[in-house]
Amino acid sequence: MDETLGARLRRLRSERGCSLSELARRSGIGKGTISELENDRRGARLDTLFALTTALEAPLGALLPDAPPDIGAAGTGAVRGESVAAVLLGRWPVGPQLVEVYRAVLDETRQDSAPHAAGVEETVTVVRGRVRVGPADAERELGPGESARYPGDRPHRFRALGGPAEVVLLMHYPGGGAESPGV
Repeated sequence: MDETLGARLRRLRSERGCSLSELARRSGIGKGTISELENDRRGARLDTLFALTTALEAPLGALLPDAPPDIGAAGTGAVRGESVAAVLLGRWPVGPQLVEVYRAVLDETRQDSAPHAAGVEETVTVVRGRVRVGPADAERELGPGESARYPGDRPHRFRALGGPAEVVLLMHYPGGGAESPGV
């Protein structure tokens, strides 16, 4: 059986030698919220998980279970944001980086994403539909088969255009190969 989100968060925080108060300060997430997450009394949104993993200098996947590829991004096991529902498919060390692969469904609501840790990059490849993605000051419109790679350590956005869209999202973490659990 997979560890719960709470157990993964508590373990990661402990491995990093970070107190609950310090994680709250670094992440901007309330101490009570973190405690409720660690005790599995609440679920977390995508932006909350990114804030916590960025503060702990860990990849997002450190808090997520691996999901079998046949689970749809909108189904069980998906982590959700304003516009994005994503499922972690896997993570691999690639040279000096750690790459996490997500299957995601975007809706027409614009999702503003805060910067991730320094050096993080994202690649979005559209499988179905049309999307507008990228840094807040340089978004690109993409259709099926098109990709964009951009700095994830700058404010960035996601949004489907004209109906839901399905994408593959790669998160590139610098020097992440040694920091990733389960690799």
